[in-house]
Amino acid sequence: MRTPQKLLPITRREIGSGLAFAEEHDLQRLARWAAEGWRLVQIRGLYMVLEQAPPEQCVFAIDYQATPDPEYFEVCATAGWTHVLSVEQHIHLFRAVPGSQSIFSANDAIGKYERAARMFARPALWSSVVLVLSICVVLLSGQPWLAAAVDRAVLTTIEWMSVLLVTIAGTLWVFTALPWSAYRLRASGYALQWSRLAYVAVFAVCGACIGYFVGARVAGAGW
Repeated sequence: MRTPQKLLPITRREIGSGLAFAEEHDLQRLARWAAEGWRLVQIRGLYMVLEQAPPEQCVFAIDYQATPDPEYFEVCATAGWTHVLSVEQHIHLFRAVPGSQSIFSANDAIGKYERAARMFARPALWSSVVLVLSICVVLLSGQPWLAAAVDRAVLTTIEWMSVLLVTIAGTLWVFTALPWSAYRLRASGYALQWSRLAYVAVFAVCGACIGYFVGARVAGAGW
């Protein structure tokens, strides 16, 4: 007798718009997908993994709490908000039926963004420091007096390492300092209503600047 094969669930992936910049947009997308029969099951970096499920009408909300206790989720459930998933133990997504009372008051919303900004503060600081230092090393490696005083092989190694550091630090800066800035603006009461296009444009400009800087150094070194 043949053993019936277990059918794998039908899934799809969607790129997030960036919660720091377009939180409302992504939450609206999740509500639309739920109505179309797609349930969020996981968030992996920039990707949201959706699984086919019965359609349902719901709204979503997000909160930032560092390793909350079980009572936190019980309070949310009592208010009508079901915990969907958590990302890295500090980003928590909830859903509720349309018309449910908001999970946050105006003051709670400000506190939410202040907590999010604090989570990004240290990574943003360190990535900024490393980025500035690595740029200084790149500029220093191009000085004629250093080229005359240091062996060419050593200078080439320094240039390679500095360019690599700029690339890594620049990438980390984009994903830490920019979200920190966005959360600080939200906590100050500034309503960010970015479209997905604006979000992509900002990251593209930052990436292009880093790429231009690195490319200019590589071309100047004759690699």
